[in-house]
Amino acid sequence: MQRLFITSENLKILVANLKKSCDEFIAPKKEHLDDIVFADTKNDHAELLNYEGNSVISPRAFLLPQTEELFEIKSVKNASFSPIEDKKKRIFYGLRPCDIKALTLMRSFFSGDFIDLPYQEKYERSTFIALACNRLCCDEAFCCEMDAGPVAKEGYALQLVAIAKGYLVDVGAKEGRQIVRENKKLFTKAKAADAKEAAVTLRGMTKGRKRIDYKKLAKIMKEDKLKPSVWDDIGLRCVVCSGCITLCPTCSCFGIADRLDGDSGTRFRYCDGCPYAGFTRMAGENTPFPLHKDRIRRFFEHKLNIDVERYGTPSCVGCARCIQTCPGNISIRKFIDTV
Repeated sequence: MQRLFITSENLKILVANLKKSCDEFIAPKKEHLDDIVFADTKNDHAELLNYEGNSVISPRAFLLPQTEELFEIKSVKNASFSPIEDKKKRIFYGLRPCDIKALTLMRSFFSGDFIDLPYQEKYERSTFIALACNRLCCDEAFCCEMDAGPVAKEGYALQLVAIAKGYLVDVGAKEGRQIVRENKKLFTKAKAADAKEAAVTLRGMTKGRKRIDYKKLAKIMKEDKLKPSVWDDIGLRCVVCSGCITLCPTCSCFGIADRLDGDSGTRFRYCDGCPYAGFTRMAGENTPFPLHKDRIRRFFEHKLNIDVERYGTPSCVGCARCIQTCPGNISIRKFIDTV
């Protein structure tokens, strides 16, 4: 892996150059009561080159929006329709390692046996620049235990590690090498002292944190060895506010609906998820999960059991967004400790 160095001033120049090469520059910025959010900053120049913590909502929302139009229905009677394509070139800047890993997992889901073209095309037209974590984004975060921090291991073009004099730069995918070639005057070869400073900082993030044995955890869940009282407690706490599935960077479930005006309209998809009573409802109003506790259980099963079997890794990245937003004080981290 090629390691370079860039000063803070040169990083500003790099960002300005990158904005010229894309349709949307998705970066962290402050909004509302100083919340960190990802937004298109191509024209407003409000991006944060470095920041503390993490965004309220993950960058997933730009690749899988809450609602997304898929087809223009020209005529229901004649079964005439055409796909609605999103051909924008996007550069994502400042993504935390947990969100980078989440995006690689989402790509696996949407590019598996059945390829989701709208998602795949948006992903392939996107470039991702990661910003490593120098400290935990919040007290509840456990990204290091889930092998999703403090640095990303794949899925990025460039990864920045903040040090005293600027940023250590890891060059990842081919898009990263192209960015360096086109802006080679902005980079210098990283010095040994720079790499050492970054390593010391990152070691401080992982010190005393033990990786979770997710294979053992998945086996326990698959064999249904948990006490029923665990699911009873979670079911009583959950109020179906949907905060967990809305903020989770790896939730990929959606429903499809048509919005018609006479003989024409649009077909769109909307984010959906396990906790809702209607999510698994079948014809005849039958549902395989009639009890609320069984529906919220599916959220935990997918993250920590089913996806381990499917992809070889849990789809929880330890970002703790679901923990922070839950009004019932449900914690997936405490659940893992209980198991």
